[in-house]
Amino acid sequence: MKTLFYSAALALAASTIVACPASAGSVSIGNSTARDCYEAAIARSADRNSFYHCNLALDQEALSRQDRAATLVNRGVLYLRGHNYRSAGRDFDAALKADSNNAEAWLNLAIASLQQGGGGETLPMIEKSLALNTARPALAYYSRSIAHERTGNIRGAYNDLRRAVELAPDWRAPAEDLKRYQVTRR
Repeated sequence: MKTLFYSAALALAASTIVACPASAGSVSIGNSTARDCYEAAIARSADRNSFYHCNLALDQEALSRQDRAATLVNRGVLYLRGHNYRSAGRDFDAALKADSNNAEAWLNLAIASLQQGGGGETLPMIEKSLALNTARPALAYYSRSIAHERTGNIRGAYNDLRRAVELAPDWRAPAEDLKRYQVTRR
């Protein structure tokens, strides 16, 4: 029988999540402010100009339902970068109203909640993002590991960290967090 032990470093793990919010929504084709907003989210540029492009796209471009949702996700990612979790959450909620099948909105909504100390309530959001084939499954498993750890499901946290490492072997955060666990046989 295996027993799982871990050392607590949850604050570090949670702070790592904001360093890489899930990928932005979908790409808008052509030259547009929605595309500029997407590129800012991908480039991790949360400056005033980036928000300007996102706001302009949402206010003035004739976006499809999916492009509007993607642009809201992209602006929400910018808010996450600036640690403005309330505004990020509002954008992710609005994106889900526009397109409830936007996997990145579900994942980023969970991340915003985790950054504010959330736990078990994020699990259904993360599950939904995985079911909808998020573009960042390693980040989803990593996020779910934090939620599991906060709810006391150490085995679930460990398993999700292992999966995150399998999916993104070059990403240091899950590999470092996995070192906190010690598996022993009984």
